[in-house]
Amino acid sequence: MKGFTFLFRSIRGKILVSFFIFIIIPATTILYSFYQSSGSVVKKEIQRSNQEALHQVAINMNDLAERMLKASNLIMNDPDFNQFLDAGTEWNTNYQDLRRYNIVQQRLSNVRDILLDSGAVIAVIDNRGFIHTTLSEPNDLGKQAQLLKQVENEDWLKETKAQNGWPVWKYPYEGAIQKLAGANESYFTLSRAIQGNPNVVANVLFIGIPSSVFLNVKKQPWHTEHSSFMLLNEKNQRVGGESPLTLEETDVLIKRLLLNEQVGSAKSEISIRDYAISMEQFPRLGWKLVQFTPQTQLWNQLGGIRNQSMLWLFGWFVLFTVVFIYFMIRLTKPLKQLVSSMNRLGSGDFHSYVTIEGKDEFTILGNHFNRMIDRLQQLIMNLSEEQKRKEEAKLQTLQAQINPHFLFNTLNSIKWMAMLSGAKHVSQMITKLGKLLQYTMKVGEEFVTLEDEITHLASYLDLQKIRFNDNIRVQFHIPNELNQFSVLKFILQPIVENSIIHGQKMPLLIEICASIEDDALLIKVTDNGNGISEERLEKLRTELSQDHARYRGIGIYNVNERIKMHFSSAYGIVMNSLLGEGTVVTVKLPLQSVPAAISVQGHADKETNRDD
Repeated sequence: MKGFTFLFRSIRGKILVSFFIFIIIPATTILYSFYQSSGSVVKKEIQRSNQEALHQVAINMNDLAERMLKASNLIMNDPDFNQFLDAGTEWNTNYQDLRRYNIVQQRLSNVRDILLDSGAVIAVIDNRGFIHTTLSEPNDLGKQAQLLKQVENEDWLKETKAQNGWPVWKYPYEGAIQKLAGANESYFTLSRAIQGNPNVVANVLFIGIPSSVFLNVKKQPWHTEHSSFMLLNEKNQRVGGESPLTLEETDVLIKRLLLNEQVGSAKSEISIRDYAISMEQFPRLGWKLVQFTPQTQLWNQLGGIRNQSMLWLFGWFVLFTVVFIYFMIRLTKPLKQLVSSMNRLGSGDFHSYVTIEGKDEFTILGNHFNRMIDRLQQLIMNLSEEQKRKEEAKLQTLQAQINPHFLFNTLNSIKWMAMLSGAKHVSQMITKLGKLLQYTMKVGEEFVTLEDEITHLASYLDLQKIRFNDNIRVQFHIPNELNQFSVLKFILQPIVENSIIHGQKMPLLIEICASIEDDALLIKVTDNGNGISEERLEKLRTELSQDHARYRGIGIYNVNERIKMHFSSAYGIVMNSLLGEGTVVTVKLPLQSVPAAISVQGHADKETNRDD
C-alpha cells in the first residue's frame, strides 16, 4: 500500500498509473476478449467460405451436366446424324452414306471440343451393330462386334433403353468404352436412347467426362489435406468419394440430410464426431456433394494462426509501452531536475541552478526558477549590507557619545566649582550640556515622544545661542496634541546643526513646525540661511534617494537612512532650498504612539536576528 501511495507522489508515477488504468487494462481486456471470440468468428467465417466454395463447385458440376445435356440435344436433333442412323446396313460401302458418316464424326468431335472437355468421350451405339465414338475405334468388323458385345452386357445400356430417351446419369463408370479410351480413371456419364422407329431397337448416345474434370475438388479452396467428400445420387445412394465415417454413421448422416431436405434446411451444418459436414445439391441431377472437414485439425490450424496474430499484437503492444515509458521519462526529466534544484534551494544551496534545454514550458519554468535564485541572492546581499550598516550606525552612535558617564560626572564637578566661584552663566551652560549628555545616555531607547525630542533640541539650541552670542533665534510651532506621538531619537538635532553650520548667516532664524498630513507626521525645519545652489541640491537629493547610502557620521544622511530602515522607503527626509533665501528640510514619519513604535522596533530586531 505504501508503494502504491508512493506512485501518486510523483508526476511519473501518476502518468504510469493512468497509463496502466486507462490503456493497459482496457487494451488487455480487449485483446483477451478478441482472443476468446476470434476463434469462433474465424471458424464461422471459414465455414462460410467453405460453404460458398462448395456451392461454387456444385454450380460448376451442375453446369457441366447442363453442357452434357445440351450436347446430347444437339447430337440427337442433328438431321445428318438421324439420316445416317436411318441408312441401310451397308452404309460403309455406300459413298453417300460414308460421306455422311464422316460429317457426323466431325460434328461429334466439334460438340466435344466446344461444349465439353477435350478428355470427354462421345459414343453412339448403332443398332446396326456398330459403335461410333470420338475415339479411335477399331475398323475391323470382328473387333467392332466384340466391343459391342461388351457394351451390351453393361447395366447402364439396358437402363438407358428402358428410359425411352430420358437422360440416365452414372458415376463412376468403368467399362468397355473407358478401356477403349485408355483412361486410368472412372467417368461421369450421360446416356440417352435415340428414339426412332418404334419397331426397331433404339440407338443409344453415350457421353463420358473423366472424374478428374467432374470432381475437381482437390483444386478448390475449401479442400484441405484432411478433408474428404462424398457424392450422393438422387436416391441418396453413395456413388463416389470417400466417407471417413463408419457405415452406420454414414447411414445416419444420409437420413439426417434427407430430413433436413424435407424441412427446408438442406444447407444446415451437421456435426458427427469430429467432423463438420456441409452439403450442396446439383439442381440438374438432384445429386448431392457432401464435404467432411475435421474440426480438430481446423481448430489447430486456426489456433496457430490466432496465436501468431496475438503474439504479433502483444509484441507491438510491448514495444509501444516501452517507447511510451521512454518518452515519458525523457519528457519528465526536466521536471525532476527542477524539483531536485528546488530541494537543494530549500536546504540552503543558493547556487542550485537548473539547466534545461529546449523551448517548451519546462524550459520557461527553469529560466524563471534561475532568475528567482538570482533575485534571492541579491536580496540576501542587500539584507546583509543593511545589517552591516545598522551595526556601523550603532557603533558610530556609541563612538559619538564619548563616554557620556565620565563627561557627565566631570561636568557636574565643574558646575559646582563655577557656582562656588560665582560664575552663574558658566554653571547654567554646564547644566544645559549635562541635560544634553543625560539624554544621550539613554542608549536603549530608540523611540521617544516628540515632546522629549523638542526638549532635547531646545537644550542643544541654548548652548548654540551662548556659543554664537545670541545670534540664533528659534521658533517652535508644535501643537500640543502632537507632543505624545513617537519619533526616532536624535533626528532633529543633526538637521538643526546642519542649518547652523551651512546657513553661513548671522543672525540666523530657525523655525520648527509639526503637522499631520495624509496620516503621516511631518516635521519641517526652516532656516533663513544662504541656501543651497540648484546643482548641489540635486546632488543631495540623489544621495538621499539612493537605497543604502553610506553613513556620514551622525548627520542628515544617518537620520534619513535610519528612518527608511525602520519604516520603509515611503518615509524619510526631503530637502528644498533657494540660493540666498534659505533651506527647508521636511521629515516624514508614520503617525504612531510610543508603545506602537516600541512594538515596531521589537519586530525589526527579531527580523534582524533571523537574518543573522
